[in-house]
Order: sequence, then structure tokens, then C-alpha cells
Amino acid sequence: MSYLLFKSLHIAAVITWMGGMVLSSATMLWLCSARRPRIERETEIVAAFKRWDSRVTSPAMGLAWVFGIVVAVQGDWFSQPWLHAKLALVIALSALHGNLSASLRRLQADPAREPPGYLKYSGLFTLAVMLAIVLLVVLKPF
Repeated sequence: MSYLLFKSLHIAAVITWMGGMVLSSATMLWLCSARRPRIERETEIVAAFKRWDSRVTSPAMGLAWVFGIVVAVQGDWFSQPWLHAKLALVIALSALHGNLSASLRRLQADPAREPPGYLKYSGLFTLAVMLAIVLLVVLKPF
């Protein structure tokens, strides 16, 4: 019973985290094409997205890690190669999340700042890595 509870909590946290990542990525895509310096309304929107990231997306990422580790321990999967591949991809997503969060923080502090250009592709990267993780978890190919 506890395995299913932790697995459910892990899935809910991951869905929330990925939703926030897609939202942050869409914001970054918009900011890459927006004019600078930003008007006050645009700066308020950036601040709102940063608050969402701090209050929802970042805690969801932390919970996804905690519940994921609990599920992996309960399933005795740490010796499985597919889990190692999944963890490498999750680390990459965590790093991207940190990069998006830091960029939103910097853009909130300095409306004239230009966001890093490579972050306009973060949504595509997020979705591709998320698909790869789902395939690894469901198929367990190795």
C-alpha cells in the first residue's frame, strides 16, 4: 500500500514540476522575442512567473526527487541500468530548471537584461526528455 501511495505522490509531483517547466519555458520563449527594456506590465508578468516557480514548480521538483527515491528504494531498482539512464535525464531536467529559475530571477531584477538565447529551446528539450523518461520507466528496455 505505501509503495502505491509514494508512486502516486511521485507522479503528481512530476506532473506539477513538468507543467511548471513548460510554463517557464514558454515564458522564456516570449522573453527572448520581447523588446527591451520591458514595460512595467511585462515586468509584473515576469515577477508573477518567478513567484509561481518559487512557490509551486521548485517544491514540486523537490517532492518528485524525494518520492522518486523512496519508490526506487522500495522497488529495489538502484541496480537497474534503465534507472541510471532515467536519473541522468532527471539531473539534466533539474539543471535546466535551475537555469530557468535563475534567468527569471535575473530578468525580474533587470528588465533591460536579455535572456540567454538557448533557453528559447528549453520547452522542446523538456518535452523530449520527459518522453524519454516515460519510455524508460514503462518499457524498462535494459
